Amino acid sequence: MARPIARRLSGQGLAQHGGASHTRHKEYAAKSGGKAGGTLSIDCKECGREFSTNTRASRYCSDDCRLDGRRRRVRESTRRYMADPEKHAIALARSRANDARRRKQAGMGKRRLHAGHGAGAAAATTAAAPSKQATCRLCGRSFAKYGGTRHAYCKECTARADRKVGRVMRVQCAQCGKEFSTTHSRVRYCSAACGAEARRIRDREHSQRRLVDPEKRAGPAAHARAAGARRSRDADSREEGQRPNA
Repeated sequence: MARPIARRLSGQGLAQHGGASHTRHKEYAAKSGGKAGGTLSIDCKECGREFSTNTRASRYCSDDCRLDGRRRRVRESTRRYMADPEKHAIALARSRANDARRRKQAGMGKRRLHAGHGAGAAAATTAAAPSKQATCRLCGRSFAKYGGTRHAYCKECTARADRKVGRVMRVQCAQCGKEFSTTHSRVRYCSAACGAEARRIRDREHSQRRLVDPEKRAGPAAHARAAGARRSRDADSREEGQRPNA
């Protein structure tokens, strides 16, 4: 005789079916299975084309649209970040520091100043014609452009950003608690292993919070049943195709 247990979705009693982990009535299981096994028509978030899928988590019609959407989000995030003059100055300083580090690792050392290049050319240009004036985006003071025409920060603000980027900080790892040194203020973990472990913990906690709701918990179970049924049908089709004709 089936053992009666409490139903999660409605709270009424039901006869246990299909295994010891079932806590939903067959009506609700069938309803969730119908939602999971049905075909949905969704508009792609990137290209807008309508496509068919059997899961509500799908957002893109193809891998190309998924990659294009990711690139677009990165471009928009970079544009918003660079709109702040202080963050822009820090990004330029970090780029200069990375270039200097790569040159040092490559064994180039200090670049020689040739005639027509670098500081010599800048001095010759200064002597030949008056330097152009620009306004610093950080301090608002007027300064003579140096080293090129794209500079938007005076030498004082540029040097301040370089010092800020090159400063070594002692940070406590948000996962293991170990103290480590870094030059980047946004680094939170001492190693890639700690970062991966923190992501696993966040994903697990998110799943636990989501599955507290019985209605949301019924959805993944229905999707698992639908996927198992599809695999069984595919296996039966392969066996039918390999079976020799009588």
